[in-house]
Amino acid sequence: MSDDKELGEDVLAVLLPLLDACTALRAGEPTRLRHRDGGLRVVLDVQLAAPSPVTAERVDVNRSSSEQSRNGGAPARRQRRRLELPPGG
Repeated sequence: MSDDKELGEDVLAVLLPLLDACTALRAGEPTRLRHRDGGLRVVLDVQLAAPSPVTAERVDVNRSSSEQSRNGGAPARRQRRRLELPPGG
């Protein structure tokens, strides 16, 4: 990351919360590597996150009893009556 260990730690302090907040990515724990000159090297396992399942709840709207069919379901669709031309026209 950096030859300056303090700068590397500052960058890491900003980067890790951003990775945790990202729902599209999944990041593992950082592994700090030894650096001869005292800098900071970090390895992260970053992968695409699996899509989260989507759930939905059905909300029934109370309908008047005249609109409900005999079996308690939704009313049947009404068919439109087609208008015809008068004879001879």
